[in-house]
Amino acid sequence: MTAIILPFRAIRASDLPLVGGKGANLGEMTHAGFPVPPGFCITTAAFRQFMQASGQAEEIYCSLEKLAADEVEGVRRVGQEVRAQLAQVPLPAAIADAIVAAWEEVRTDDAGTDAFAVRSSATAEDLPGASFAGQQDTYLNIVGKQALLERVRACWISLFTDRAILYRAQNGFSHRDVYLAVVVQRMVSPELSGILFTADPVSGHRQIVSIDASYGLGEALVAGLVSADLYKVDKRSHAIVEIRTGDKQLAIRPQAGGGTYQERLEGQARHARVLSDAQVLALADLGVRIEAHYGKPQDIEWCIAQGEIYVVQARPITSLFPVPEPASQDGTLHVFFSFSHMQVMTDPMPLMGIDFLRLVFPFGKGKDPLVANPYLTPAAGRLYVDLTSLLRVPLLGRGLPNFLRIADVLSAGALREVVERAEFTQAGSRGHARFSTIARWLLPVFAKGQAVLWWLPPEGVAERLLVGIDAYIESARAQLAAVPAGAPRLRLAQRMMAMVFADKAMAMPPYMMGGMGGKLLLGRVMRRVGDPAQVTDDVEAIGRGLFGNVTTEMDLMVGDMADAARQSPALVQHLSEGDAREALATAHTIEGSAAFLAAWDKFIQRYGMRGPSEIDISRPGWAEEPASLLQVVIANLQHAQPGAHRVKHAQLAAARKVAGARLVETARQGAWGVVRAPLVRRLVRVAQALLPVREHPKYLIIRMRGLAREVILECAALLQEQGRIDEVGDVWFLTWHELATALEEPRQEVRERIRSRQQTYMRFWQMVPPRVITSDGEIPSVSHDHAALPAGALAGSPVSAGIVEGRAKVILDPQRELLSPGEILIAPFTDPGWTPLFINAAGLVMEVGGLMTHGSVVAREYGIPAVVSVIDATKKIHTGQQIRVNGSAGYVEILDGERDTAGAEAAGG
Repeated sequence: MTAIILPFRAIRASDLPLVGGKGANLGEMTHAGFPVPPGFCITTAAFRQFMQASGQAEEIYCSLEKLAADEVEGVRRVGQEVRAQLAQVPLPAAIADAIVAAWEEVRTDDAGTDAFAVRSSATAEDLPGASFAGQQDTYLNIVGKQALLERVRACWISLFTDRAILYRAQNGFSHRDVYLAVVVQRMVSPELSGILFTADPVSGHRQIVSIDASYGLGEALVAGLVSADLYKVDKRSHAIVEIRTGDKQLAIRPQAGGGTYQERLEGQARHARVLSDAQVLALADLGVRIEAHYGKPQDIEWCIAQGEIYVVQARPITSLFPVPEPASQDGTLHVFFSFSHMQVMTDPMPLMGIDFLRLVFPFGKGKDPLVANPYLTPAAGRLYVDLTSLLRVPLLGRGLPNFLRIADVLSAGALREVVERAEFTQAGSRGHARFSTIARWLLPVFAKGQAVLWWLPPEGVAERLLVGIDAYIESARAQLAAVPAGAPRLRLAQRMMAMVFADKAMAMPPYMMGGMGGKLLLGRVMRRVGDPAQVTDDVEAIGRGLFGNVTTEMDLMVGDMADAARQSPALVQHLSEGDAREALATAHTIEGSAAFLAAWDKFIQRYGMRGPSEIDISRPGWAEEPASLLQVVIANLQHAQPGAHRVKHAQLAAARKVAGARLVETARQGAWGVVRAPLVRRLVRVAQALLPVREHPKYLIIRMRGLAREVILECAALLQEQGRIDEVGDVWFLTWHELATALEEPRQEVRERIRSRQQTYMRFWQMVPPRVITSDGEIPSVSHDHAALPAGALAGSPVSAGIVEGRAKVILDPQRELLSPGEILIAPFTDPGWTPLFINAAGLVMEVGGLMTHGSVVAREYGIPAVVSVIDATKKIHTGQQIRVNGSAGYVEILDGERDTAGAEAAGG
């Protein structure tokens, strides 16, 4: 670690702390025999000596550490001061002598070539999670030792450019922990150069090599000064699959005596192909070999001089979304659907959250319920469902994408596009699900569902199922309490979660099928009877003002709490100030608080395990983090009349009954009225009674999740008491089995494993999960198929009819942000933890969702217009703007460009 100079041939990938990412990659490729121009690295040991020679290193790092990641002006000021200070520091003599000696050696080896490239190489660059590309400086065609020494110092100083300081701060890298090496490499004067990606950087397709090419040095292309040619090669067939020539208006050339100049291109050369087919294929082959060496997709800078190909840089492609693992075990194309979009929660989850969901869903596990579900595959902290085996069954391949529109509209089109490809259909029976396997799960549900739909009495089912859930939870709680704390209780909780579907949840789908099927059939039976608009409105009204829906009941109880608090102005003031937990703990001292506290305790007992992003077991519920719930209660006080929420629900319920009666009466019309009317009466009856059951399975799972979370946190406290973890929350980065084993084996070390996973998890937050991805890593494009929209309108999918105009409120975190009465909620997604906000909402716009996802169902029940699957809605719409939501046609119009700055800041928008 004290070496000042290392030649490329002496460097390996493991030397990154000494030579930085760029230097480590050049050394590794040189050792592997790839065509890398010779050179050497000035190590981080030299950089540290330079900083020590300044006499100001500690002062510099202290000033940088005080800067916030968004403090642009402060960064500009401090960065300028630091660079000015270091520019006055001479290179230590020993370092300068070593650099010159190494330079002379490379010149001699190359018969006196005097032009070199001098590139910065930081220890935190070209990493799998952060490229640091372009953050530090590069100098080309440097001639002479004095120019070389000056550029080396300039590279060191470039570690403190404004952009480099901000990049480190925003990506969580300590300024003290990043050092800079310098790469000195023999300059190649190329006729052609460019960038090669061993996976398509746009679609993510891992089997496509993408090559950008232009004339002269690659800096024109990297800097975006030219429109380069694009060539794509299929790795599997070794065929060129796409060629696009660019308008290459200039080339950067090396200048005699040092430096570079821009050459304007005219005539045919501007639009001619830069590369021949043979060169394209040779580059693709080289890229594939480099990728195979590193074991991951690479971003490679290349050049061609006198017919020879050279590699001047390679780094991992950090922008690709990971392929779900295992991607494909049968060698055929697989397609994965985002479970996160299905559950309208696209944030990454830590390992325990992933493990929990793969444990709960039983399908495909075989005889061992404790194994991870093989069809739920993780990628970047999200879960993807491998639908391949179902989609290869002809009937399901045609129908399943359409059915999944109820979960996410945009996903359906992307799935259909993949299913229709020849490479997917030509796989034939390989990897498709056996009909007997599907039938074993679906036929009992279908048979019972038909009985529910046509002849079993539906009344009281929703209430009886809730009573059954309560009993199941209490039994589970008692069983857990009966075994010793620690690993025994944890393993029992694990087995309970693995069995909850088979033991309880699978009894509910037939009733869900009856409720949703009844409403769907009602619309079809009445399609050509009576006034179409009135019939459509009446069918929608059948799903509103229901009783027994746990989400609706939860919302009503929030309103009840607000009414109870309203009785004591002193209590309202007390609850509005300071920490929520402390305010609740001391609320009993306020006169008139008894009714509110009783309502609060009742709510927490029933729904305290719920909260935003509740499918992630690592997220606390309202019982642990009550602040957001308390804020919503207080926001409900803005309604002028007590009981307004109950009145509105009663009005919806009354309208539902009227709509049902009107549908039956309308059904009597026509020759078939005598047959149609009893059928419609049955469907109305079934839909009204059983639509609330849709929320029951998730409610059961979330209540069981609450018990499991208590056990996990109990185990975490034991590990923390033993001094084996730093924070209780560290256990979310272990699996169930790892946590139990750690408790059973007191000497087992888990800290390093947790720390590594925490770092990986933080990178996942920077990745946007696709709705659909293939086993080749390709992300199919998604779009709406609206024929015509008003100018500037944002396309989406209609899920709750009606049109509303109002003030937009962008909310990214329901824990911190509130919705005022009459505002239109703009959200990335919603789940039951967002439900209390709907009391005040005049309309809803979401970035994800389908017809039957949470926000859509709640919007219809409340009778507010809603549009979902509006891509980037939270970025394109700003808090304070007047917008029009057309929930009937499925689009959003921004009516003005005004923006409420204060509101936008509060909403993060």
